[in-house]
Amino acid sequence: MTRMGDMIQTTPLIKGLKEKYPNSKITLLVTSDFSSAVPLIPNVDDSIVLNFKQFNINKDWEDQSWIKVFRYLEESLENIKSRNYDLLVNLSHSKFSALMVGYLGIKNVVGFHCNEFGDRMTGHPWMQYFGVEVFNRIYNEFNLVEIFSGSAGVDISNRSIEVVHPQKQASLDTLLPDKPGDVLIGFQAGSSLEGRRWSTQSFANLADMLIEKTNARIVIFGVESESKVAEEVISRTKNKGQISNLAGKTNLSELAQLLEKCDYLVTNDTGTMHLAAAMGTKIVGLFFAHAHPYETAPFSPGHIIFQAGISCAPCSYGVHCNNIVCVDKVRPQHLFSAIENHIKTQLWILPEMIDRDSEVNVFETSFDFDMNFRLRPLVRYEFQMNDLLRSAYTLLWRSVLTEEKNVDWTMINGLCVNLSKEYDCSEIEMLDEQLEKKYLVLDDISKRAHAGQKLCGKIVNGSSGRKGNSHKMGQFGEAITTLDKEIEVLGLSNPEIKSLVDMFSKRKENVGGENISLLAIETRKCYLALINECEMFRKILKSCVEQLSDLQPGYISHSSINVAVPGK
Repeated sequence: MTRMGDMIQTTPLIKGLKEKYPNSKITLLVTSDFSSAVPLIPNVDDSIVLNFKQFNINKDWEDQSWIKVFRYLEESLENIKSRNYDLLVNLSHSKFSALMVGYLGIKNVVGFHCNEFGDRMTGHPWMQYFGVEVFNRIYNEFNLVEIFSGSAGVDISNRSIEVVHPQKQASLDTLLPDKPGDVLIGFQAGSSLEGRRWSTQSFANLADMLIEKTNARIVIFGVESESKVAEEVISRTKNKGQISNLAGKTNLSELAQLLEKCDYLVTNDTGTMHLAAAMGTKIVGLFFAHAHPYETAPFSPGHIIFQAGISCAPCSYGVHCNNIVCVDKVRPQHLFSAIENHIKTQLWILPEMIDRDSEVNVFETSFDFDMNFRLRPLVRYEFQMNDLLRSAYTLLWRSVLTEEKNVDWTMINGLCVNLSKEYDCSEIEMLDEQLEKKYLVLDDISKRAHAGQKLCGKIVNGSSGRKGNSHKMGQFGEAITTLDKEIEVLGLSNPEIKSLVDMFSKRKENVGGENISLLAIETRKCYLALINECEMFRKILKSCVEQLSDLQPGYISHSSINVAVPGK
């Protein structure tokens, strides 16, 4: 209900549900903005379209009364309710969608919904993570496809996004006649947010380089509102005869087939990018401002991603940047070099002009040793604390959110081998002092969680007696509130640990009811989870540092047999 790209990113989830429940009937709920995309989504049996656009047309809504909107929504939801669905999956953050789900009253819900008091609930570990990830983006490596699919218990190892390939239409030959031998390269110069766009001058310069040095043909895609952006790109080029402007001139089926004809698509983070990736086209992705490749890179292997390597990238959600310097860090020469090399070798090779000081991140999408999706960095930066923390969190959450009791330590071995190849880890032991400070914070959080666990036990014991002491119960409750505030402050003052604290808070949000004993039991589980995650996180960090140290050339183990003892 928000973006076409989101629909395509749900395709592995939908396919997994169909495999999990072979006799199921899957219905996709969309707004009229995206109804034309429904035929592209495989394994969907039916669709429901909500047409909110009708209320933008004054002649159809002369009195501008909200009552008409309410009645339309009520009628639509009652129709959905009458179908008696067994399972509902809501992947939107919005309060509106949560209220809709609450109204429908479907028994089994995955994702955001409301309880009887109107409080927004999450209800699944992956959805709880989805709710806190936006505040801890720097430490997240999970693509939204993985988060979406995990929320319904679907394993997507070695899976990619996919769409239904539409039947060829005669209009394609008119829109873009075939010219055998040419390299056909698509441009998606627009995007939903202007701040996420590479400049039209950069697109124009890249077009001229590709046309002059690789004999490429350029085709510019986009919706009707992006046609001016396309015209501006063309106006800035020298080789206008080799460029076709199809912005606003294709329907979705035609767009999909034209993208499939392209050898490459140079694109901002858009729905067109995901559609092209699903059609098998190689992506040269541009991620600026709020766009974050770890979250929304095309979920299939073999694409290249460019992002500014500056401390403020990506922007936090809700931030409006008045000086979007990130778009100038990635230059046309960078993309041209990558595409030219790929045409020659079919490999993504780091452009020679990019090094550690270029302030540019370059990634290739891939699957790792365990067939999990990941971004492989092509710039070999020095391994930093944030790289270690992000990698450790990935292992932690992959274990916790899939409800495994322990980390698979063989995964740490595989991860460390990759990290040692992709980063300069020669100074890994320099992180020890910083880590010791973080271990102390983890200890402080664990101590408070242990205290909270004991208080919950006292509440359970006190409330189970015939004569519960309400004054003592109140004191225990106040003590828990104080502990939770202290835990929250530790998270806020230590951003590296905040993900753990935020997950604890999100779990507690989902504890509800009026039975004091049951509330205390569920709250105690939240404290236990926090204690276990702090301990697991510490073990993962220590193990990663040890193994990365062992993998360094010339490393001498610090065992007692190698330590020189004074006087001997």
